[in-house]
Amino acid sequence: MHGKKHEGHKNKRNMKNILKNAENAEELLKLTSDTMILLDRNGICVDIAVYNVDLWFLKEDRLQGKNILRLLPPVTYRQVYPEFEKVLTRREVSSRNYELAIGDTTYFFKCIMRPYEDMVLCQYRDITERSQRKLKLEKTNRELNEIQKAALIGRWQYDSGKKSFCYTGHSGVMCTEEEQEILLEDYKTHILPEDREVFGKWLMQNLQGDMEASIDYRIHFRKRVFYIRLKTFSYEKQPDGNILLEGYIQNITDIQQRRNDINLLTHAINNSTEDIFAAHEDGTLVFANRRFREHHNIGVADDISELNIYRIDMNTPGGNFWQGLLHSLKKGEKRSGFVLYNPLPDHPEVLAMEGSAYWVTSDKGEAILWGFGRDITQRIKNEQQIKRFSQILDKTIENLPAGIVVKDIRSGFKYLYRNRESYNRNIPLKEALGKDDFDFYPFDVAQEKRTQDIEIARTGVEKHWITEEHDQNGKSIFLDKRKIRIESDDFPPILLSIEWDITEMERMKRELLVAKEKAETSDQLKSAFLANMSHEIRTPLNAIVGFSRIIAESTDDEERKNYYDIVEANNERLLQLINEILDLSKIEAGMVEFTIAPMRLHLLCNEIYNALKFRCPMGVELVYEASDEDIVIEGDKNRIFQVVSNLIGNAFKFTTNGSVSYGYRRKGSEIEFHVSDTGIGIEADKLSKVFERFVKVNNFAQGTGLGLSICKTIIERLGGTISVSSEMGKGTTFLFTLPLSESKKETAAKQKETAAKQKETTDGQKETADGQNKTSGTSLNASGNTEKSDTVSGSREEPQELQEPQKPEASKAPTILIAEDTDSNYVLVKAILGKLYRLERAKDGMEAVTMFEELHPELILMDMKMPNLGGLDATKIIRELSPKTPIIALTAYAYEHDKQAAIDAGCNDFLTKPYTQEVLKQMIKKYLK
Repeated sequence: MHGKKHEGHKNKRNMKNILKNAENAEELLKLTSDTMILLDRNGICVDIAVYNVDLWFLKEDRLQGKNILRLLPPVTYRQVYPEFEKVLTRREVSSRNYELAIGDTTYFFKCIMRPYEDMVLCQYRDITERSQRKLKLEKTNRELNEIQKAALIGRWQYDSGKKSFCYTGHSGVMCTEEEQEILLEDYKTHILPEDREVFGKWLMQNLQGDMEASIDYRIHFRKRVFYIRLKTFSYEKQPDGNILLEGYIQNITDIQQRRNDINLLTHAINNSTEDIFAAHEDGTLVFANRRFREHHNIGVADDISELNIYRIDMNTPGGNFWQGLLHSLKKGEKRSGFVLYNPLPDHPEVLAMEGSAYWVTSDKGEAILWGFGRDITQRIKNEQQIKRFSQILDKTIENLPAGIVVKDIRSGFKYLYRNRESYNRNIPLKEALGKDDFDFYPFDVAQEKRTQDIEIARTGVEKHWITEEHDQNGKSIFLDKRKIRIESDDFPPILLSIEWDITEMERMKRELLVAKEKAETSDQLKSAFLANMSHEIRTPLNAIVGFSRIIAESTDDEERKNYYDIVEANNERLLQLINEILDLSKIEAGMVEFTIAPMRLHLLCNEIYNALKFRCPMGVELVYEASDEDIVIEGDKNRIFQVVSNLIGNAFKFTTNGSVSYGYRRKGSEIEFHVSDTGIGIEADKLSKVFERFVKVNNFAQGTGLGLSICKTIIERLGGTISVSSEMGKGTTFLFTLPLSESKKETAAKQKETAAKQKETTDGQKETADGQNKTSGTSLNASGNTEKSDTVSGSREEPQELQEPQKPEASKAPTILIAEDTDSNYVLVKAILGKLYRLERAKDGMEAVTMFEELHPELILMDMKMPNLGGLDATKIIRELSPKTPIIALTAYAYEHDKQAAIDAGCNDFLTKPYTQEVLKQMIKKYLK
């Protein structure tokens, strides 16, 4: 016995060591342990022991020696790798659940990672089944929760010992997802007073075990009244005698309100202004509201179930109408909008009623037809009035000089209205309604319109522009267009397009602009002409006035003769200038008659050669290139002589070596004349302006700049044309044509017509100019002679200077620098001041600046108009070098703005040509004290 007891104790000791015995470790691991995976620092599987899992991807042969982290799907890798790094670096234990998606299957596992030496030991535990159950349970709970939310249901529990309610749920009244508790007495304060007694009796019955009935009552919560329904489904009596009741609570406010709404709806239907009825298929009435009863003489107490819809009275539409309505209306459909005119003979004031009807299946499964009739008498009257006004408006819009289009923005910009547009003006309104731009216009035009419409509809910004288009006949028209988005609370947004035909207005506007520009140009030309004439007249006049006084005071006969030659040359220049102006005025006014007669061109060209060969500059040869000597034309010999002479004279002025050649040749039915030189040429950008009047290409050449304009006028009056070509440094060629043979009668008629046209041109000031003639400085007079240069003899040679008066002592006399390009003007100043001061001359502005720096004169007399550099620019440069040296403007420009320009440039004073020697001397003394 004792042995048995001893053996039992021994067995018990052995049993206690089973779990600690190393021999049992493998078997115990298989039964209880997770799968073990040992990873090195790079995630390579060093060793693996698979326990309690049978998954195809979790096998030793698949994972041994592989980087397991890289085998994980990207989503799982992004979750696992940070934990792996944390275990390695921080030597912490990580325990987390992960999701593993392989193919179409998703697995769930828990991974416990522990640091093991410099590696990580991972315990893999498959929790897929548990996770799926958990997900399914969570889904079921969510569905139940959503059902409770939709049904406004919550749970409650009442403890009779505590006399308190605990509740949770989604009733929307007091209940929330978190459990709350409230004492019975506090809860009763929310119940409306008239419902508290009923609630108390119901609770007492449930505490006694009677749980059959539910209760509906009202509570006041957050300033609102709610309808509540309670039902008990659990009764538990505890050992201490307390009773626990459990049930559901439902917010039935909406249900109760619907019942109230039905009652309210019934009241509203009875008081509706429409006729409302319901009837079976055989016509037996089921319902009729008050309005229907009044119209059909049915008393309030009458039983409508005994009446038939089409037999109510003798004036009601018969059975045929009722049967037609039944056949036209299928079950489940609604028919609306049908109109009955004069439906109630007993009520003639009702012009028409608009009806609608539909089938409703009753709770008994019977099909009942509900009908509604609306008195549309007032609408008909309004429509008639609208149609009347619409017709008036349509006629008004149709006769407006404007295209009006209205588009519905929400229906894809389809037309609601249109009368006409610049394109497709003949589209009737009926054809356009319900269509859009793509139905009538080319695709590119329609697309452009649609892009505009979308932008304006989106932004609401009005677009207004003027455009030139073409009507159906291809005629150019001008349109003032405007597109506007119109918003209203009464109708959907629309797009209104208005286009006014402003063709006549635009043309008139353009004509006015042209007239305005012509007027402004004419004014500018007149101003430029007057300024130029003032300068050109004052320049010779200065010499005439100045030398006339000096001649009177001189006792030296030779000196007086030289001065007289200068006066005579300037007299001739002034006379030629006046003749040229008068000649041009007469030609343009049509006051000069052309003498048309047969003439031999060869004889004319010889005369020109004999007249001009002695005026040819030194180093230049005049060449007549003879052609057919027998050619005879109808023309004005004197005027043709004048044109050729002027062109040759211009060539003389700007040709210093080589030749000036002229001649003619037959060219079809015309004769072509040419005058060519080897001179300095004309710049290309100035060729288009050479024949414009009142201007000169070279402002430093003497003359009015009218010579070539006179030539052009004469040639055109004779029925020809004139042109010019040139190359800088190589020469210039003028060409003009005249008709070869034309009867005197035809020539006279053309001459009269041309004169009339040119008179219009003169009156309208049609030519434009910029104050700068574009020829190479060529200028000629109207009498056929070339302009004389700034010499006393009219040739290019410098005038023979007068005998030098005795100069003052060089060391004492102040030095005066005279900037003057006209020789006679310099000779005049020299005659007046030469005995008193040391005079030095610069022939242009550039030379004046250079000589100022060399001589440092005490005073400067500065002409304004000089070649290379004008007087104003020269003054500005000198003022930068010396702000104190007196500079007196000595110029033929006499306007106030000319004086102000000189003062602004830096001149100390201003003296206008012509001047007397006393005035000049006094001016000099003012600054040289």
